[in-house]
Amino acid sequence: MKKPKIKIIVIGGATATSKSTFSLELMKKHKIVHKLGTGFIREMAKNFYQKKRFPYLYNYSYQGINRKPFQNLYDQSKLLKEMIHLAIKRANKEGTSIIIEGVHLIPGFTEFKGVSKKYMKVVRNEKKHLNMVLKNKTHLNRKVSNSEFKKIRKIQEILILRAKKYNWNIIEV
Repeated sequence: MKKPKIKIIVIGGATATSKSTFSLELMKKHKIVHKLGTGFIREMAKNFYQKKRFPYLYNYSYQGINRKPFQNLYDQSKLLKEMIHLAIKRANKEGTSIIIEGVHLIPGFTEFKGVSKKYMKVVRNEKKHLNMVLKNKTHLNRKVSNSEFKKIRKIQEILILRAKKYNWNIIEV
């Protein structure tokens, strides 16, 4: 009997680009039962990194104080990279499929062996994106200001450029 091929899928994208929704669709389509969001990894990482030394970890990716928007995300991703790698390594070792999704999956920086597919979710239409941020169905209590939304858009611009450069599949919402 032929063993089913495992699927390890990563889905990146700026805040409110339907990464979680897309991951659920792929889970159903491919009968994948494991899903991991990088925002939850970031939350667990706080247990190991002191706020005094790593204050950027204690904000959303777009909330860097007095910093360029992408720099805050990049610094967070540096701390999470090995944890993401270990999840992928375990999935490969155990022969289990998994989807890992989140803003911290940065093309060219979080590249891992054994990944089947790499997707970047984007919303090019600014009004549509703002509506998705304000009416987010997966993060009901998260509030985003206008200045934070501008940072989210800047982060998305950089992620798109990197996705193109590193051959990630770009999926427009």
